[in-house]
Amino acid sequence: MKNILCNGTLFISWYKIFEASVKKYIGATIATLLFVVVFISPASAGFQVQPTTMDLGVREKSGVFSVINKGNEKVDFQVSVKEWSQDEKGKDVYVDTKEIVFFPKIMSVEANSQRAIRIGLKTPPSTKEKTYRLFVEEIPTPKKTTDMDAQKVKAGLTIAFRFSMPIFVKPFKLQERYVIDKIEMSNGAVKALIKNTGNVHIKTRAVKFSGKDAEGKEIFSKEVAGWYILNGLSFSYEATVPKELCGQLAKIDVSAQTESSNINGTLNVQKNMCAQ
Repeated sequence: MKNILCNGTLFISWYKIFEASVKKYIGATIATLLFVVVFISPASAGFQVQPTTMDLGVREKSGVFSVINKGNEKVDFQVSVKEWSQDEKGKDVYVDTKEIVFFPKIMSVEANSQRAIRIGLKTPPSTKEKTYRLFVEEIPTPKKTTDMDAQKVKAGLTIAFRFSMPIFVKPFKLQERYVIDKIEMSNGAVKALIKNTGNVHIKTRAVKFSGKDAEGKEIFSKEVAGWYILNGLSFSYEATVPKELCGQLAKIDVSAQTESSNINGTLNVQKNMCAQ
């Protein structure tokens, strides 16, 4: 699954899982501190990063992100920028880069205040869009509370928040093109391959599968959350049709909604495409 999005996507980072053993007057217990991975709204973090994305290019070679601390305590952050690509399965890949300069790398934001992260482009734009991500990660402070009366240590839950902000370096001439390249079905699983044939990214908001019988009545529907597809790459969206419905299908319509338009395709369903 793709992470919650990524216009200003909020991730909660995995950190080292460790154990703290403490002695009790009646024996020994193990208290485990975990940095837990969950997905929650940015407002729950107590801080925000604005804007949620940044476009650079021929005219705009620099920009500013603002880290806004709405909490009542000072928060420390570490900042990094990575080149962003995707593998053949659409998984995000990040590598170090020297093509973007930024400052600062470590910062503290006092309660109810904000600080700027300045971004600059070192290399000129090219014929294809270049993509990066700014990571703003809270430096966690694990907390323990000691109960002297019970002579024990209570393990706390520490959550570290990380924002990931896309940076797009636009090409000289934008060409936005994308197609549903292929729709296929096997063993009851229908897949739609969306291919980005342009030179800039696209972002699918959602992909809907609508299965209809011979009379055109919709008897199956599944909507899959979308994600970024970087230039020149493809991503496969999948839905599983219940076995009891698959045999009644005559076709499956696929509709992919992007930020600018919709693209559509249709698969005529054969009996041998269903789960046996």
